[in-house]
Amino acid sequence: MFRITFILITLFLSACDSATEGQNDNNKKLRFSFAVAPQIAWMPWHLANEEDLFEQDKIDIKFISSNYDDTIEKFINKEVDAIAVSNIDTVAKIVRSNIPTDVILITNHSMGNHAIVTSGNNEKNHNKNFILSNNLACNYLLDRYLIRNQIPFESVQTTTVMKPEKYLADKTVDGIVTHNPKLYKLTHNLGAKILFDSYKINQEIFDVVLIHRKTLNNHPELGQALLKIWFSIMNRLQANKKGPTLDALASLAHLSREAYEQQLITTPLNDTPIKALAAIRNNHIRKSMRHLGYFVERHKLTNGKSFIKSISYPGRTPALLHFSSKHLQNFVAAKTSSELN
Repeated sequence: MFRITFILITLFLSACDSATEGQNDNNKKLRFSFAVAPQIAWMPWHLANEEDLFEQDKIDIKFISSNYDDTIEKFINKEVDAIAVSNIDTVAKIVRSNIPTDVILITNHSMGNHAIVTSGNNEKNHNKNFILSNNLACNYLLDRYLIRNQIPFESVQTTTVMKPEKYLADKTVDGIVTHNPKLYKLTHNLGAKILFDSYKINQEIFDVVLIHRKTLNNHPELGQALLKIWFSIMNRLQANKKGPTLDALASLAHLSREAYEQQLITTPLNDTPIKALAAIRNNHIRKSMRHLGYFVERHKLTNGKSFIKSISYPGRTPALLHFSSKHLQNFVAAKTSSELN
């Protein structure tokens, strides 16, 4: 009797295992979860959800739309299998939490999506007092600006706020560091001038799709499903479907078509599998991550963990965070084979 009870308990616990293992329902469908915040470059994921693209023949992905910090917490707590996240937060929050993960896709780069702005009426800039949006990428951008202009870190005061636009008229503020859509409002509606932006630090800030490694190793179909969904929307941003697709994305972002398009220009998407594969294989990533390493070490964001040993790239033995190109390679190969047949 004891043996039977033990077996039943074991089976029950196995069935209640975390989301990272994938689950089967009566129809043998694998079930996973993917959390994405409502940001400009990530609206394609939200459009895919509107159109039920996350429900597929053999796999269902629960799409979770939540605020950015909440999606990261859910991932760290293993409540979701995958997230969209910046490279900055990937290192500063997820590597810090000692979670083995794989990047399967770089969705976009910040090429002006983050910026330091000043009041149009404030011509004198003393580079002493900066207001930052509550966003690590903004903090990173400020660091890169100070380094580029040889301004000592210790000479600068920073204040992190939720509504940086309130400080534009403050004459004691030398710069506001923020990102879209707040940046668009500051420059287009309030007359702010750009002092420095992420275009000047080419491809150093970018966004990725991150998956728990154990889940991905056991269920590579999750990675393939997410790639299929992304590129199905990307395909519609080309040729005759571009207009209606942009209208749908702008609507989801609660922006006009013009405002959405202008903001999207500052965060260009990797919209074809070949382009995405080239991005994840690009050696420029290593240079960008070295700059990021200096940032997280200066701000003590990794709990003393060795940054260099925590990151690995395509073709190398996976470290704690691994940029993996094999899932895109398999996706491209399968797509090519399908087209040939």
